[in-house]
Amino acid sequence: MAPNDPSTARLVSILMPAYNAERYIEEAIRSVLAQTYTDWELLIVNDGSTDRTPELIAQFTDPRIRVIHKTNGGIGSARNTGLRHVRGSFLCGLDADDVMPPGSLAARMAVFDAHPDTDIVDGQVVFTDATLKKTLRLYHPSFEGDPFHEVVRLTGTCFMGFSWMVRWGPQETTTFREDISHGEDLVFYLHYSPGKRYRYTSEPVLTYRRTGTSSMSDLDGLERSYRKMERLLREQGVATKEEMSYFHWRRKRIMAGSYWHAKRPFSAIRAYLF
Repeated sequence: MAPNDPSTARLVSILMPAYNAERYIEEAIRSVLAQTYTDWELLIVNDGSTDRTPELIAQFTDPRIRVIHKTNGGIGSARNTGLRHVRGSFLCGLDADDVMPPGSLAARMAVFDAHPDTDIVDGQVVFTDATLKKTLRLYHPSFEGDPFHEVVRLTGTCFMGFSWMVRWGPQETTTFREDISHGEDLVFYLHYSPGKRYRYTSEPVLTYRRTGTSSMSDLDGLERSYRKMERLLREQGVATKEEMSYFHWRRKRIMAGSYWHAKRPFSAIRAYLF
């Protein structure tokens, strides 16, 4: 089957990269199985896991679940492997330690149906603790239109992470950067979004589990990724001069603050000056 043929016109492809995800992946998969919208495929990319992840995945026999095993190459490589197997006309992601509320797919598809000119649908994101029992904060999108200029300014009105559902098809060439260790979802959206129309639902579309690990555990890698993003934005040539200046300033401020909180004052000074 090819994307956008009659049999896949309403099929949602869900990308789930998984690396040593044995602790949470069963909950993630079950949340997809519990969706009220049933025309989906789940592409699980086992990125060379060395724990029980492959064994746990194998317990699920729903024919809508497809599993791809590969040697470890990082999250960008895993997501790109999944992209090469997408059959749906819509695409969204789900990390192996997060879950989808039961109405996640249905709520976003309802917006696509109500507004056929829409390319991207987002929604409320619920941040919880590792047990999923304590809500830490809620993210509410607040923007409609072409999201690129909002995303490049890091305003937070339409981007918090890998929560978008997007139209997809054989004409799409956007892929994930495999040479970036942090913020690969941001770079993906910056390449996909110019000229697209973004809308959102007020319904929750993602429960984001805080597990105690984050990009802040590798600040040097995060800084390298931000600097590479800035170079890629300049090469892309879509951001205005003012937006590039603002991104440059935000990048320095974010990294300086992060280093300072990590009690690395010399790194903070260097990040802010350069």
